[in-house]
Amino acid sequence: MALNAAFARSALLVLAVSVAALGPARAESGLFDLAGFFAGYSVSAGEVTTLFSAPEPFTARFTGVAEGDTLRLDERFRFPEGERLQRWHLRFAGARVEGTVETEGRDGTLRAAVPVEGERSATGVELRYVGYAPGGRALPLSFRHRMVANADGTLQNHVTVRLLGLPLARSEVTFAKSERDLKRHLATAPHP
Repeated sequence: MALNAAFARSALLVLAVSVAALGPARAESGLFDLAGFFAGYSVSAGEVTTLFSAPEPFTARFTGVAEGDTLRLDERFRFPEGERLQRWHLRFAGARVEGTVETEGRDGTLRAAVPVEGERSATGVELRYVGYAPGGRALPLSFRHRMVANADGTLQNHVTVRLLGLPLARSEVTFAKSERDLKRHLATAPHP
């Protein structure tokens, strides 16, 4: 009987560790750890659909540095027409997120940084800013990113883009820590 109880406790411990490893990244505060998720190398795949146009696929590679309550993140998009850079500087204070984002325009130069604000919850993050589309014109657009952790350790991002309050585009993106994790997620829960 004692052997069965010890075996059961061991099995529960292994199960708990396995579930924790697969679950979403959480900071010590119980809030989603966006800096921890993007520290180091990450990848994404998605598509953007603009008003009156067909969906356009894209991928991205990320290089992130998390230090204390900050995240510096370079996001290198790969669109059919070429690569574009988006550079994020974010600070976390409890549930609050603040920072800036710089976006590479059509001419290949980074536009001036614009302020970003948002909130973290236990399962994800929302970020909002008025800025520029990667590879786009110098036309300020309103962006809202709603990122939600998936049970497999990936992160789903639902992006809405507005112009003068009217919906202009939307994007569905999956973030992962490796190409293998991204492929596995897309194979089991197809996303653009």
